[in-house]
Amino acid sequence: MPAPDTIYEDNLRLSRIEYQQQHIWLRSQPRSLGLVLGNACNIDCPHCYQAKDGDNLLQPAAIGRELRREFMGLYPYLATLRIQGGEAIAYPGFAGLIGDVAAAVSRPILSISTNGTLIGEEWAERIVRLPFSNVTVSIDGGTPETYAHLRRGAGLAQVLANVERIRRWKRTLGSALPRLDSFFVVMRSNFREIPRYLELIGAHGFEEVALQTMELNAHNTTREPALAAQEAIIEAGEVRELHALMKEAMPAARRRFRSVRTSGLTSLFDAHGLDAAFLNEETDGLYPDSEDLAAPQPAGIPLCPNPWTTLFVAENGDVHLCFLSEPVGNLYETPLAAVWNSPRALAKRSDMISGRYLRSGCSARWCSWREGKAPAAPAEGIAGLRAEMQQLAERAAAAGPFVQIGAEPDGGGGIAQVRRILAARDQRIRELQAMFAALCEKNAAIHEQGQHRIDRLEADLETVQERARRRIASLEASERKALADFHDLQREYQRLSARLPVSLWRRLRRLAG
Repeated sequence: MPAPDTIYEDNLRLSRIEYQQQHIWLRSQPRSLGLVLGNACNIDCPHCYQAKDGDNLLQPAAIGRELRREFMGLYPYLATLRIQGGEAIAYPGFAGLIGDVAAAVSRPILSISTNGTLIGEEWAERIVRLPFSNVTVSIDGGTPETYAHLRRGAGLAQVLANVERIRRWKRTLGSALPRLDSFFVVMRSNFREIPRYLELIGAHGFEEVALQTMELNAHNTTREPALAAQEAIIEAGEVRELHALMKEAMPAARRRFRSVRTSGLTSLFDAHGLDAAFLNEETDGLYPDSEDLAAPQPAGIPLCPNPWTTLFVAENGDVHLCFLSEPVGNLYETPLAAVWNSPRALAKRSDMISGRYLRSGCSARWCSWREGKAPAAPAEGIAGLRAEMQQLAERAAAAGPFVQIGAEPDGGGGIAQVRRILAARDQRIRELQAMFAALCEKNAAIHEQGQHRIDRLEADLETVQERARRRIASLEASERKALADFHDLQREYQRLSARLPVSLWRRLRRLAG
């Protein structure tokens, strides 16, 4: 079996070729795996988009252990295993995941997204000793007041002090890792502090920064009914102000940090007719481990690389090809490795190649600027790489999985049992759908027969009504004639009655004379 690093390097090369050739069924494995352990957190952010319903990817423990085995099957191929929550450090299963990574690979692949509040001395040392490849700290303000407003239960000074713990351990151990990154959610109450925020994190050793517009969904707007009105940047004047601020801040930020990535700002500025080219989101967006893929093209924009590089698992088991898009499967129903080339995954890649990003399940809020923009066709010369691609694919197939995916070490319980139950549920749903379709067909036939009967009755009723109308008209005509005859007779009687006395008087005079 080839060495793990050889498999990793071969996978990168194979991934690059398949992306360049715009394949939709991939023999390469993901470069980046994101795991959301749960949605519980030790602080309360009003803009948090998670459900806060207690979902936990690794609970119950028996299922968590089996899912961890499946995750391990991908570790030898990964550039990054990114863990987040809620607050990942607060989860008991997080320490077990770290052990899994250390057992599977020797190169640093572990990355964490955290609010930074729980990084005490012990964790700071462990993060550096492993080492982690990246630590991303969410900081949504440039001042302590704004930070406290948006990250309720946390303090900016405390978080920065915890960051300094990591930096001290890096110096103590002479380690360049982990790299410190920061994530900033852009809102009405904090966007004017972006320059101060960039200055602040630069002074505390952060090397990369990402800024993303706020997500609004049923979860956070239900918990915070005033959230959209208070924090969504939609008024034209504020959008122009944000645009001018970002345009001024970006050149200095790019000189100071290894990268400045944005998401959602291009769509926001485009919607208001503002030029967003200076953001370079086609290459400097949120594309994990894709620096060799998202390069500028002579014509058009490069194909978004995420569905060719990334699997992202949410706390409810939903599996995405990008954390900004709709899911393409669920690992409680299908093994994770099978979702990578599932029908929905293939359809998503195909739609994106055709420029149909929104139909593929991409987010309108963050990715509408890509809609209708198909990438350039693969270059003619790329055909020469097919032999190399075939060779790499054969070597990967020969290596086999490092962990048997879908194994049932407990004799059929755990995740396998869950999948059987869900498969039986799906079969029952299909049966009910078939029965419902048959019932609908039968009801449609009955409805059609009934409608024909109703139509006949309505036609008969119309005939009877027409006959009745004619009979009534005839009777009304007879009545009018009889009335006219009566009036004629009445007038004749009056005429005769007026002449009778005169006739009698004349007849009496003749008799007397």
